[in-house]
Amino acid sequence: MLQLVEPEALRGPLLAWFDRCRGDLPWRRAEDPYEILVAEIMLQQTRSEVVATRYQGFLDRFPGVDALVEAPVEAVEAAWSGLGYYRRARNLHRAARILAGRGTLPASAAEWAELPGIGAYTSALLASRCCGESSPVLDGNVERVLSRFLASTEPPRRAAARRKLLGTAARLLDASRPGDSNQALMEVGSLVCRRGKPDCGACPLAPGCRAFRSPELDPRDFPAPGPRRDREVRHCFTAVVRRGDELLLHRRPGDADWLAGRWHLPTVELASGEESIRAAEALGREFGGCWECDEPAVLVRHAVTYRDFLVRAAVARWRPVCTTVESNGDRVPSGRSSLAWFGHGEIDGLPTSSLLRKTLDSVGVNRADPPIHSGP
Repeated sequence: MLQLVEPEALRGPLLAWFDRCRGDLPWRRAEDPYEILVAEIMLQQTRSEVVATRYQGFLDRFPGVDALVEAPVEAVEAAWSGLGYYRRARNLHRAARILAGRGTLPASAAEWAELPGIGAYTSALLASRCCGESSPVLDGNVERVLSRFLASTEPPRRAAARRKLLGTAARLLDASRPGDSNQALMEVGSLVCRRGKPDCGACPLAPGCRAFRSPELDPRDFPAPGPRRDREVRHCFTAVVRRGDELLLHRRPGDADWLAGRWHLPTVELASGEESIRAAEALGREFGGCWECDEPAVLVRHAVTYRDFLVRAAVARWRPVCTTVESNGDRVPSGRSSLAWFGHGEIDGLPTSSLLRKTLDSVGVNRADPPIHSGP
């Protein structure tokens, strides 16, 4: 009969492994709840190596809750540039205002979860690190580790499976170091219990892992796959309009389902195969004025989660209707949309997307280019 070590007996080995092997990440050394909050919001949907390049700079700009509250949300978004998913920056700004109004920090996972942009995973991790609460977390790494540990045949996103995984995670938490226990489980998934090549011999949980200890099982068969979401293809047209060394950009709505709240080149969505003359008409309806778009357009491919964007981009000319564009940065009234001119140095300080630079590079527009007089 298979003899497995119970999760409670593995708390010590798990923490001992973490103390020896954990990566030296700046937020791991943080003790200030604000600094931990910033890190955890940044780490939502962004790889740790990317966050590591932006984290300290953001804290230098906004060293505490008061500094974040006093800053306009546009400045917060600009400091967030490069991390993507700018809704997180706006949620962090809103959360800081709520915390400043309360004057106290949340004391439990339930209270952390009341803040905007903080779900079950982040609230549990914040409570375990900032409040000493034994709240287990489940992210993708932990789901994989515990699915193998239990040899669970259910997809981990199903409710019944999640209850089992959370229960096991709770049994692995050391009450004296719950935050480190949670981080240790995530680190095991990142460094040892990897998706394709698990190093089971180095795993501190191996003595209790059913998938590893069962001769007839292969840990790589876990977790059980869930239903896959079909990828969505979106067809767009983007206009690159320049005035001297300035670019015409559009501030996308905060509730847009992609690039929400970011400055981007004027873009419209079209059905597949529509020609540039149709794109010019659509640009006029969306942004006002008269548009002329060069042919042929350059195809730019861009992927965001389950969406594939096929963007045709071209140098364009734009003439406003019943409005005069004056100096750099003047806003152009145009109904539902907002357009503005920005120089290259100013664009670096705006909340933008990697799609902007990718598009400009594909069209052949960069800082060294001579001016293209395509705007008024």
